[in-house]
Amino acid sequence: MEYNANEKKIVLDRELNSLDKFVVDFCSLLEEYVIVSGYVSILFGRSRGTEDVDLLIPRKKEEEFFKIFEKIEKDGFECLNTSKKGFECLNTSKKGEAFEMLKEHAIRFSRKSKPAPNMKFKMVKNDIENYSLKNKILVEIDNKKIYISPLEMQIAYKLDLGSYKDLEDAKHIYTLFEEKLDKKELDRLVEKFGKEEEFEEIKWNLK
Repeated sequence: MEYNANEKKIVLDRELNSLDKFVVDFCSLLEEYVIVSGYVSILFGRSRGTEDVDLLIPRKKEEEFFKIFEKIEKDGFECLNTSKKGFECLNTSKKGEAFEMLKEHAIRFSRKSKPAPNMKFKMVKNDIENYSLKNKILVEIDNKKIYISPLEMQIAYKLDLGSYKDLEDAKHIYTLFEEKLDKKELDRLVEKFGKEEEFEEIKWNLK
């Protein structure tokens, strides 16, 4: 694995597994996005299962989202949240139904008739999510490209979530990239979330 922090680029020397292929195929349909949360640590070798992958896109107007939705469906994915025909009683299509849901919540896409794995698809709604989108890192794996959240944010966010699984995700990424991380930025983000104690515990356990 090679990580060029200045270029915000990581090259992974391994073949795609089935989950990677799902992610690569879906992300190839989008112009701008960032992958966040659990899949990031799995991508870098953490051994744990997951059925969903978290993905953020910029905020979109209705007509912009409809074009994305149609492209995703055309490529063999389906939205798991919508009814088969949309809200017929309100004269709203599936894509219209999905857009209304997306205003406040995530929606999920999977390959048709295969509910797992699925893509948990959200529009950016706050400063933290916007930070991840604007500072994303390019990952090249088996000549394919995907974009993930910055590692410093990934660690701080996982510390904030606080479950055992999330803390282990944070520990895995910190251990793997410790020498390459922007320590000042990491400390700033950890402090922003108020998770200094949890971060110190991770560092202490690695001594």
